[in-house]
Amino acid sequence: MTFTEDEAICIRHWDFSETSQTVGLFSRTHGLIRAIAKGARRERGGFSGGVDLLTRATITTVIKSGTDLATLSGWGLIENFPNIRREMRANKIAYFATDLVGRLFEAHDPHPNMYGAFLHLLRHIGSGGERSEMNDESRLLDFQWVALCEAGLQPILGDCQTGVDVIHFDPRDGGRLVEKQTSTSWRVRVATIDVLEALRTGAVDTTPSDESVIRANRLLAAYIRDSIGEEPFTMRRLFGVLT
Repeated sequence: MTFTEDEAICIRHWDFSETSQTVGLFSRTHGLIRAIAKGARRERGGFSGGVDLLTRATITTVIKSGTDLATLSGWGLIENFPNIRREMRANKIAYFATDLVGRLFEAHDPHPNMYGAFLHLLRHIGSGGERSEMNDESRLLDFQWVALCEAGLQPILGDCQTGVDVIHFDPRDGGRLVEKQTSTSWRVRVATIDVLEALRTGAVDTTPSDESVIRANRLLAAYIRDSIGEEPFTMRRLFGVLT
């Protein structure tokens, strides 16, 4: 039996009984944790009436050997990102990001960089402060890139041909750029690849067009779809039809 203390964001929750919940938590130093919160739904219990989706808290868990289900014994609420519940676009982005975290990572596999990127995105869209659609696009692009890198799925990319506007991106070959179109490659604008290359190298002296950032987000989403072998509902809800 192991006691752990951490901070985490709730990414799933189910009613286990009239008084208890089963929760999925993405924690900073322990990764994904699936736990039962006994008595969480009691109004006078230690969980203030329950563990809500997309809230951040300090947690105490008890992990027993031989089972994947931990016991959540402590939940100290820190943040609740209220704008996610008020604004449709913020809600769509948050649920898509939550879905990716749950699909791309294994239980008890720590990814503190991913946790930081997830929290950064939720704070951006969830605080209710003034922001633009392109601010959202940029933060979402950063999040998707970090998710792919942390999951070991970072697109390989490579050198673009000079003097061309369109290049071929092959999702079945690790996101490699290829000179000639194949049965599995996609035609992609060079300006879109330039946005991803700037993310890969950490370049800060580039100012991509809004259109290129939007296209880069859609390209990464489509690449994730092909990498995991399915299109999550939350992806279609946010991006619409991806070619």
